[in-house]
Amino acid sequence: MNGIDRDLHSCRRTLGASSIAANSRVDRRSEATAPRAREPAWLDVTAARGLSGLQEIASEWGEIVRRLGRRRFFHAYGWHRSYLTALESNPSVVSFFVLRAHGRPVAIVPLKAEQQQRFGLAVDVLTLPLHPHLPVADVLCASDVAGHDVVDSLLRFLRAERIRWDVIRFADVLHDSPLAALRAERWWRMVVRATRTCDFVACDRPYDTIMHSFSKNFRSNLNKARNKLAKESGVEFESVLKPGLDMNRCFAEFLELEASGWKGREGTGTAIRLHPELLRFYESLIAELSPAGEVVLNCLRVAGAPIAAQFCVRDEDTLYVLKLAYDEHRARLAPGNMLLERVIQSGIASGSFRHVNLVGDPPWFKDWRAHEMPVYTIELYNRTTAGLVLLAIERVKQWLRSMLDRYRRRQARRRSSGLDA
Repeated sequence: MNGIDRDLHSCRRTLGASSIAANSRVDRRSEATAPRAREPAWLDVTAARGLSGLQEIASEWGEIVRRLGRRRFFHAYGWHRSYLTALESNPSVVSFFVLRAHGRPVAIVPLKAEQQQRFGLAVDVLTLPLHPHLPVADVLCASDVAGHDVVDSLLRFLRAERIRWDVIRFADVLHDSPLAALRAERWWRMVVRATRTCDFVACDRPYDTIMHSFSKNFRSNLNKARNKLAKESGVEFESVLKPGLDMNRCFAEFLELEASGWKGREGTGTAIRLHPELLRFYESLIAELSPAGEVVLNCLRVAGAPIAAQFCVRDEDTLYVLKLAYDEHRARLAPGNMLLERVIQSGIASGSFRHVNLVGDPPWFKDWRAHEMPVYTIELYNRTTAGLVLLAIERVKQWLRSMLDRYRRRQARRRSSGLDA
């Protein structure tokens, strides 16, 4: 029996089926980790489930948010409440694990329990809430608490409570998440992948300086669109930050624009207003976040008619464009780019935000020479049959990717040196 198995055997014998506080010293190693030299700082863990559970921990949620090192929109209590009330068909499958140090809340880990089919296996997965309209996610963790201590304590709690899981999936976390710091850990049952980027434009320089970084072709296209727009009558840019009639009007215009294009009934059918749950979600975001000035609706009009609109949320220094829409019949005016240009200019002029973030990496945004933030998916695999099989598959895939990358680099070197005909 190896060291980890002895630890697990000792833990089961000592704990039986009883619940334990996650800061006891019975088991010195996390289930999903290989032995390490450092001593974990164990945290007490409790679980709150569903919408009622979220409401019960509202005050603790606020306390942790005030202690975050970097607060983003998806840390907001109202963001999670909107998700549960609008997008989650069964809120009871979502648990909020609250971690405390000496009775004080220091972290919250929201996890949804679901069963997935992977490679023909039925897999029990605990995952950060996922939805196409939840572009990024994270745990809440006070700045003075280490991410590996949060994960260690959570895994220990799951084991003590006999909560079934094969994989824990932290998907779509940004590079500055406490979870992303786990990349430095050498946990043999953890797989970390950089999956995409989250791109943004910095509004910390004069706009002319920003434009100089664009390609000559893109600068020309912007100038042409700007000149065409200048010939139109009644060009108006509006940015609404306060709840009320103006915000409701801009939201209605945004919904109309989005449904009029390729997302409408004649296209993909993915427009927000065609789906009651999506409409409830964005209405809930307005109700939950706009009183604090954290919802921004931007609109560009010509002769009183909207030609482009954005649904945005913001935090202390960043404006996030969650959704954008434009009038496809006005495509010659490049309405999406013309609106984005005015938004960036307004950020520079007002100083109300330092970054405009597209919360993704759309190909067209590359023309803006956007900065890229890595987005990671982190998966922890349990010592179950399904968990170990999936881990083995992931390791083989990693090996094959590395071999393919090595082959491509070798071929590139041969071509550059003229050895390849």
